[in-house]
Amino acid sequence: MTIRQPWTPAEEALCQVLTEQGRDSAEIAATFAERGIARTQKAIMRIRDRRGWHGKVAESPVHLQSPPVLRGDALLLFDIHSPCHDSGWINRCVDLALRWGVRKLGIGGDLVDFTAFSVFAKSNEYDVATEIAATESILHTLESCFDEVVYSAGNHEQRLSRLTDWLLPVETAMRLFLRDGHTTFTRSYWFTLESGGESFYIEHPRNTSVAQTLIPARLAAKYHQHVIAGHGHLWGQGRDVSGRYWAIDSGMAADPGRLEYYVSQHNVRPAMQQGAVIVRGGVPVLLSPQNIVLYEKL
Repeated sequence: MTIRQPWTPAEEALCQVLTEQGRDSAEIAATFAERGIARTQKAIMRIRDRRGWHGKVAESPVHLQSPPVLRGDALLLFDIHSPCHDSGWINRCVDLALRWGVRKLGIGGDLVDFTAFSVFAKSNEYDVATEIAATESILHTLESCFDEVVYSAGNHEQRLSRLTDWLLPVETAMRLFLRDGHTTFTRSYWFTLESGGESFYIEHPRNTSVAQTLIPARLAAKYHQHVIAGHGHLWGQGRDVSGRYWAIDSGMAADPGRLEYYVSQHNVRPAMQQGAVIVRGGVPVLLSPQNIVLYEKL
């Protein structure tokens, strides 16, 4: 009469792991034999049935990198569209931020215009070398003013990638402007700002609207976060439908008069509006060329 040897905890653990990997009893018995463990296929099948072990689908190999988090008070600039930027407006916003002790900067997409890679009509005023040089200079200057900079992608950063059928990823295009500074960049089209116990999504969303604050309000209601958005080139501040979350269209840091497509053909969309946002202690301050003088006098 054969006396069955009890299974050790180590043998059971190994059998369970191999079973969950989808190995059959013959494969498990062979693995046991390689390790000097004498267990028959029948013994393996019996313990699997008793314990209820079965194959498990393996975890996804995809691990997406989370967008960065900028912590503290920050100046937020969107849609700079270099080299069509408005240096006077950007400098006024930087001056105010630094005077208020704000040492963090977030750039919410479309730092560069990339007209040279546009599928639309191209300006003859500048080429890709001009665009890259101007954008690199802007970022280098902003890095000299702030202790930390976070830069997320926008649809204009996509232009080079689209032209190459995505053989060059968005982050490759963004690296064209980075020196050895302290900018953290992300291929995501948003990042998080945490200030004064409040959390804000800084967005360059896919959608646009002719209605001010509509897109950030819908995003805020969907994700249960304060949302400050660019991309729409509109300016306005409100709340989502719950009344809990800020919904802000930031305005742009470009000069609309330098955007050839905007000045060469009229349309019925709302006029492009300049703006920026400073978040201090969790409270957003929406700036415009019309109201910034009030804050400059404080």
